Amino acid sequence: MKATAPRSPVDDLLDKQAITEVLYRYCRGCDRADEAAIRSCFHPGALHRHGGFEGTSADFATLAMKIIHGTRVSKHLLTNVLIELHREHAWSESHYLAYHRQVERPGGTERDYFTGGRFLDRFERQAGEWKIAQRLGLIDFERREAPDAASPLPQSQLSQRFPDDDLYRHFIGGRRDGRDA
Repeated sequence: MKATAPRSPVDDLLDKQAITEVLYRYCRGCDRADEAAIRSCFHPGALHRHGGFEGTSADFATLAMKIIHGTRVSKHLLTNVLIELHREHAWSESHYLAYHRQVERPGGTERDYFTGGRFLDRFERQAGEWKIAQRLGLIDFERREAPDAASPLPQSQLSQRFPDDDLYRHFIGGRRDGRDA
């Protein structure tokens, strides 16, 4: 049996940062309606259970895009990210807060939807890259309410979706993953 080299604390920190960035990229993908960014967070064949959905993460990404395109804007925040490393596998728990300005059809009435909960993810490192192999999304609360009056801010100061958001046009040169080319 081949002995494995001991890991340094720096190796652990680099792996934890890589995993955290996958979690953040998922949120960015949701908020910018960037399907490729969402899909890039999951290994092929990854399993997903969240809300009423249970299936593959690829099918969840398709469903998520339908939901996202039914919103005018969304915001996903992650907190309390805890990661346990086990060589080529890892477990993470992260708390999420999400906001969606939903557009109800027919009629176009808008509603604000707030939700929060946790993601319990099993990560795998394959070909040197960490991605989610299994996700369980747990919901702690949901709230829907009528929105306040429209924002008085000029359109140029509001977040946009892919590819029109300033993130893609000016900061990462059209790339969806946010990493160096």
